Amino acid sequence: MLLASPLRQGAQEAPAVDGPPLASFAAQRVAIVPVQLWRADTVGWSRGASWPELRSALDSVLGETLKERGLGTRWAYAADVVRSARRNPMYAVDPYALGVGRWRNTPPKTGDRVPEVVADNLRPITALGDTRYALIPVELRGEGELAILRVILVDTRSRVIVWGGDFGVPGGAGAIDALATRIADLIVEP
Repeated sequence: MLLASPLRQGAQEAPAVDGPPLASFAAQRVAIVPVQLWRADTVGWSRGASWPELRSALDSVLGETLKERGLGTRWAYAADVVRSARRNPMYAVDPYALGVGRWRNTPPKTGDRVPEVVADNLRPITALGDTRYALIPVELRGEGELAILRVILVDTRSRVIVWGGDFGVPGGAGAIDALATRIADLIVEP
């Protein structure tokens, strides 16, 4: 279920396509950074969840799901981004800490400028991967029995938000697979 409609349209919206809303990006190189933030609920499925395990699982399953859908090595997945940043510590920042906290409570709108600190942190990451766009899983959070993931697509050259949305699935054992499938459905039809 899509909890909130995609972020409001603005000046820099993605081109209209038939099918998934981000299908036009399937043919391009896009860097997927690791999931940035976690917010557990005091009641519900997330109460006893381990953030390092959830982050690792979501990053891994999302990459696997997109590869299975035919993106192969065209996109740079979270593991690729982390590996590249570790090989270039003088150039790239920590891909686990990009400074997206301001988007935790207030999602940006399509066409908004990316905050300078986030844009400055993303640009070396996308340059190392020879990509222009970055898909940012901003925050995974538990809300009662739901697992909700906020995702934002950024153009790192023009420093604008291209697309974003919140996705909710039932929390628990199948949440990671369900969220990865929901994100993949945005890009490539099942």
